[in-house]
Amino acid sequence: MMRVAVIGLGIGKVHLQEYAANPRTRIAAVVDINPEARQASAAAYGVPGYASIAEMLRQTPIDAASVCTPPAYHAAQVEELAAAGVHALVEKPMAPTLADCHRMIEAAQRGGVTLMIGQKKRFSAPYAWLKPRLGGEFGEPKWASIKYALGRVVKPWFWDERDGGGPLLENTIHIWDLTRFLMGEVATVYARGGNLFRPDVGDQIDAASATLGLANGGTVSVACGYGSEWGYAEERVSIATPLVCCDVSGPFDRPALLRYIWRQEPKNVHEMTFAEATGFAEEIDEFLDAIAERRPPAVTGEDAARSIAVALAAKRSIREAREIRV
Repeated sequence: MMRVAVIGLGIGKVHLQEYAANPRTRIAAVVDINPEARQASAAAYGVPGYASIAEMLRQTPIDAASVCTPPAYHAAQVEELAAAGVHALVEKPMAPTLADCHRMIEAAQRGGVTLMIGQKKRFSAPYAWLKPRLGGEFGEPKWASIKYALGRVVKPWFWDERDGGGPLLENTIHIWDLTRFLMGEVATVYARGGNLFRPDVGDQIDAASATLGLANGGTVSVACGYGSEWGYAEERVSIATPLVCCDVSGPFDRPALLRYIWRQEPKNVHEMTFAEATGFAEEIDEFLDAIAERRPPAVTGEDAARSIAVALAAKRSIREAREIRV
């Protein structure tokens, strides 16, 4: 049974729930700088709680860890874990800079450990169902329209370019990554955005639209930000190929409705509903499988860094008001 730790107890609490339910893992420790959060999770799972990774490594043997801290801290924390021979599942986004991404990749290589980045939407049931069909029986995806509208209050670090990288990186990384996963590599980005809904966060961009040029000649339009007209977070992904039109929609954390039509049969709508499609359990299973089988995980550091490059290109495009080549 693999001994795991969770570092950072915000979204890390979801990782704890999934590890507790997984028969292949035993929670060995939790780490958080906040004493109240640390003590609460330590008590809930009957494990020691630590204020730092260094303190944990001195006192509790672990095999793997989920790194669920703000992205600015990921590189140093992965370096610390990898040097101790600990495999790391790192919450998205991988890091706020490509330099930090490369630090993490190199640290994992030096330590001989598995590094997986938690792009959980790849494991969400409707997208996992679509992926093998796009480029196969559904034909090559050439066009997509994606709406990713959030409606919730987030913690201050989320808006901090130094800690979280801002909304175009911290949460919209889901969409940049999902585009690459479903549609193929992104070649160019042209984006416009500004502070439209959250004057309380200064001049931070809280809404944007982007046109992504794909390497296969296709195009993707993305609308993202805090403009959910319904007051809650929502997600809609529409994709077209020469053969099929398909659509995934629902709340942003668990889109559950998938519909598609064959172009030759436009009145025959196929509809599928997926329950509890968050992707967290499947993501953790893939992490454990990759470690056990000594193979690269489904989302490697190199792969995730390419999604970071798209996010950074969108931010740069807004600043410079021009198309950016990725």
